[in-house]
Amino acid sequence: MANLSPKENYLAAVRFAGPDYVPRGDEPIWHHFQFEGNFRLADWTDLWGVRWEVGLEGTVPFPKGNPLPDLDRLADYRFPDPGQLEFTAEQRDALAKVDRGEKLVGGSLTYLLFERAWAVMGMEQFLSALVTHPAEVKVFLHGIADYARRVFDRYLELGVDAVSFSEDLGTQRALMMSPAMFREFILPEYVYAFADVLEAGKLVLFHSCGCIEAVAADLASIGVSVLNPIQARANDLAKVKADTVGRMALEGAIDTAILAGGTPEDVRAEVIRVMEILKPGGGYICGPDQGIPGVPPENYQALWDTAREVGRY
Repeated sequence: MANLSPKENYLAAVRFAGPDYVPRGDEPIWHHFQFEGNFRLADWTDLWGVRWEVGLEGTVPFPKGNPLPDLDRLADYRFPDPGQLEFTAEQRDALAKVDRGEKLVGGSLTYLLFERAWAVMGMEQFLSALVTHPAEVKVFLHGIADYARRVFDRYLELGVDAVSFSEDLGTQRALMMSPAMFREFILPEYVYAFADVLEAGKLVLFHSCGCIEAVAADLASIGVSVLNPIQARANDLAKVKADTVGRMALEGAIDTAILAGGTPEDVRAEVIRVMEILKPGGGYICGPDQGIPGVPPENYQALWDTAREVGRY
């Protein structure tokens, strides 16, 4: 028995290096922070010129104003400077107090590339531009990727162990673009954006909701460390596992619909089902496939209790 600490066990799992057990999402091993000026839970206009509005109290804001709806005007658009993002005194103090022996530190960036592009342009306009303005789209996406890379460089200077970001690519049934378009337009810019992080030996934590099974292997091939949340009803879990095992860890995959509407016995059965698929060979972190309010506490308890019970290697 190796008796790894939770932090050591997590790292062993994501590196496919013989963890003691399947890590769990309830383990307090992370300190995440995000520079001020990139995201707010409020009505506001960001550095990109996007107007955000909260539609339902307690939910994240949604872009309502798109400053670049037409790529014919790309030459006049000014990308923001990552130096404008503020590392606040409060964030600095909190980071200084982190026990690095027990916790990992992650620097976050809400809205990475695809999400940032459609927020700036509007979803319909951006997806249409992939066909009508392919050359301009590539210039636009590279500008966004350069911004992300420079934000990540700032995090590296602060000594983070990982970078994380939101980048929802899928609907419940498929990607929002063809896999071929994804590989032509999006994937090369990920390679550019992640280059310094991977060269430094740090983790890339990639969040995408929806059906991403068609490109999970692509993400693994460019060095993504962990992919979450692996929505159980949107993906073939066995396919995603087979396409990524040994190269990219998977986090989540416990059906939130069962967590929210089932019994503790239903949750137990779901955890056992998912563990049988994703546990073998390492590279799995157990947790919900979405974070939503209203899940009964007893169902969360059933999730974590069952994960402890059946998650040993």
